[in-house]
Order: sequence, then structure tokens, then C-alpha cells
Amino acid sequence: MKQFYMKQKVFSFGEKYNIFDENQNVIYHVKGQVFSIRNKMDMYKDEKHLFHFERKLFRFLPEYTLFTPEGDVVATIKKNFTFFGGKMTVHSTYGDMEVVGQIMQRDFHLTKDGQEVMSIHKKWLSWGDSYEISIMDDSQVAFYVALVILIDVIFHQSSSHSSSSHHH
Repeated sequence: MKQFYMKQKVFSFGEKYNIFDENQNVIYHVKGQVFSIRNKMDMYKDEKHLFHFERKLFRFLPEYTLFTPEGDVVATIKKNFTFFGGKMTVHSTYGDMEVVGQIMQRDFHLTKDGQEVMSIHKKWLSWGDSYEISIMDDSQVAFYVALVILIDVIFHQSSSHSSSSHHH
């Protein structure tokens, strides 16, 4: 199992979105135009470009696509409409998955065929309030990290209502 950490704050202006190991080394980072309508972002490990993600326009509910740097679709993730912040579904080349739990509180897990493949929950570390990402499926670690970031961005947007002006 692999464990990573992300800080409480999502994409404060001008900063990168960093994912750390337990010694606070940055393992993955994301750069992007997060406050644009399309929300294009790119994820790197060191200088290696791993994924590109962007929001699909003109969807009533947030929907994002995850691509390889070459432009092949790896996954789509969409928020389902429920009154309580509800569930999210992921369709990917690694199978279909479901995000379950208290997503607004950043306490949730990802299941695939009924098995938990990744979880995230709040943890107090010596260097501050963070979220611990535990990945049980070691075969696609970067992919799961990308999903965590996407889920976080989607919920950060919907909780700040920044997307409400783009409904069509």
C-alpha cells in the first residue's frame, strides 16, 4: 500500500497543487488554470508529464476527463445528482469505480467491484492538517492520485458555487 498526503488548501492562487510523502517531499504536483471555465490541469511527477485533465463544458453537473499527455482518454469522472453531495462515478480504462463517503469532509473511499482500492481521510501530522491518501492498488498509483485531485477540485468548485454561473 502506498500513502501520500495533501494539504488542506486547494489551489490557493498562484500555487501548485502538491501531493507529498510522509516526509513532506513533493511527489506529484499539478499546474493549471483552475479558475478558468474549462479548468485545464496537468499532473507531473518531477518533470514527467503524467496526465492532463479538463472539464467538459455545458454540463449541468461537473464532469471531467482525464487524458494521457498524448491525448488518449484514461477516465471520465462525473458527479451524480443527489441532494446530499452524493456519489461520484468513475469510468476508466482500469475499470468502473464509485466514490463513496463524506466527500465534502474529504473522508471517502473508492471502490472497484466492491473492493476498496483507495481511501482518503483527515490526519494530523507534525507539519499540519493534511489528508492521507491510502492506495491499496499499487499497480496504478499515479492514476489514483490524479483521481483524488479531480474529486477534490470538483467538490471544491461545487461547494464554492463558482460553477453556478456556467449552467446551461
